[in-house]
Amino acid sequence: MAGSLFNVSSMMYINNLRLHNRDWGTSNERLATGSSINKAKDDPFRNNESLKIESEIKVGERAKQNSSDGAALLQIAEGTCNEVQSILHRIRELAIQSANDTLTSTERRYLDQESTELLKEIDRIVASTTYNTKQIFGNKGDSFSDEHRDLKDWNPFVAPRDADGNLIRDINGNATRAGVLHIGPNTSISEEVKIFLPDVSAKSLGLDTLSLTYQNGATRAIDDVESALNSVSTFRSYMGTLVNRMDTQAEYLDDKNISLSDYSSKIRDADIAQEVTNMVTAQIKQQAAMSVLTQSNSRMNKVLSMLAR
Repeated sequence: MAGSLFNVSSMMYINNLRLHNRDWGTSNERLATGSSINKAKDDPFRNNESLKIESEIKVGERAKQNSSDGAALLQIAEGTCNEVQSILHRIRELAIQSANDTLTSTERRYLDQESTELLKEIDRIVASTTYNTKQIFGNKGDSFSDEHRDLKDWNPFVAPRDADGNLIRDINGNATRAGVLHIGPNTSISEEVKIFLPDVSAKSLGLDTLSLTYQNGATRAIDDVESALNSVSTFRSYMGTLVNRMDTQAEYLDDKNISLSDYSSKIRDADIAQEVTNMVTAQIKQQAAMSVLTQSNSRMNKVLSMLAR
């Protein structure tokens, strides 16, 4: 008799109503956000898995941008080498012309003056080639980041550092500029591409003593310029290969991120049809619980009314 005074039935109905309200709220939230996991408690394991995937997508995007940045740097460098080659072709023409003894000494001086100015233009172009304020073609043997870079075994063009720790130089004794392109989301060696960019100034190409004033000098200049052209062509091929690597890596990371995004959406995306059904079901149960609760309270009021007489 004492227990009934507390209207235990109504308390049970209120608890059921609370549960139905919770179910309705959960379904409504999922429909509003489009996600089946809005809090860690919704699915702790899947939520953790999804967060890891989202983190991997973000670092993958950063690595993709690194690849694109590296390709941009190398393309600028390759473009400069293209201009240098064009100038060298003109200098070779001048050398061939000067090697012909049908010319006078005055005409050879004019040819020499033009070649001298063209060599100065090579130096100007090379020195002014920058990326993100960094000079691309170095002549001090330093790295892009001013950190020590041991270039041994990085590529076939670079010789090891000597026992005294002197600046690394290429096989022709020219200083190089080194750098690391980090194109992956992790720290393994396979995520790094080590690059070097040799100096392509007139001096490093062996053309600083070039002279077309005399026939013998002009003849030697033909071979010297040909050698310089071959070196620049080798550098351009090396840079082109690296650009292809950067582009391939960027495409790979793009495809990978698409797959990861698809997997993440499968984990988190709400089943709209199922959630609509759940919400409607919860609404029906809410209404039923409210009706039963009202009837229960009505009966209790009648009992209290009778007791009050």
